[in-house]
Amino acid sequence: MEGKIQPLVKEGKVKSMSPKNWTENDVREYILYCKTLVSTADMVHEINALRQLLLFIDNPAVDLCLAHNPMLKPKFKGTRRKDSMSDDMYDLILNRSRIIDTGDFHLVRAYALVLMAITTGTRNKEIRLADVEDVDTTLWTFDIIHVKGEATYGMPRTVPLHPDVREILTLYLILRKKWLVDNGVNPHALFPSKESEDGYLSGNAIRKIKETVEKDLNVKFDLRMCRRTFGQRYLDSDVDIESVSVLMGHASTKTTEGFYSRKRLNKAMDNARNSWLSKGGK
Repeated sequence: MEGKIQPLVKEGKVKSMSPKNWTENDVREYILYCKTLVSTADMVHEINALRQLLLFIDNPAVDLCLAHNPMLKPKFKGTRRKDSMSDDMYDLILNRSRIIDTGDFHLVRAYALVLMAITTGTRNKEIRLADVEDVDTTLWTFDIIHVKGEATYGMPRTVPLHPDVREILTLYLILRKKWLVDNGVNPHALFPSKESEDGYLSGNAIRKIKETVEKDLNVKFDLRMCRRTFGQRYLDSDVDIESVSVLMGHASTKTTEGFYSRKRLNKAMDNARNSWLSKGGK
């Protein structure tokens, strides 16, 4: 968000870098600028993120702007929710992770990162800025600290580490220690970098590591698909939508259902039939 605001301030279209001082016109200029950069679906994310940020500091400029400029609201054609990963692709990734060369650091790291993304629902930033101390291999939990909207509306959260990721993660943590010694570095990053000053990988580096799995399996997916898959798999396992929404770090279930995951029709029908049987129906 900061990267989008800076050029607007330089051009004089937005008066301040501080959202606390933003007016309806500043919001309008920001939305118009974002529309030239992102898709209609992503625009909703941009607007909601800005709205939550401003409301956190008691600034209603987004709501006022949209009330006075209704044409700025994104209009959808078709569904806003994109596909999650198929069960076949997920199984392909999981099964391959169990038979790769256990001494190949780069391959193990790639599968650990991808399965972490799928089984924890983390965003790119959230996983690349994670520290190794955020992983608890006794309780099998993962503390997500550097969340979207960090220091404003975003709240840290803890998610359980699914059994599917534990084997590859354990192997990766062992190889990680050796990699640190071999490269003479000692960063706290869960997925460390030996090039950057702070020891953390860049967002692009995270994507390149993900591409290692794509090339190994000759498949295509992105990290957002991994995040959607996290929500969909939990919903398919009959975890309630409120719990899934909290685990994904959403402010409400509307975002979860509208953009990421929603119970499949066949699962809903199965649940309905099971409710009849539990009450003695047929």
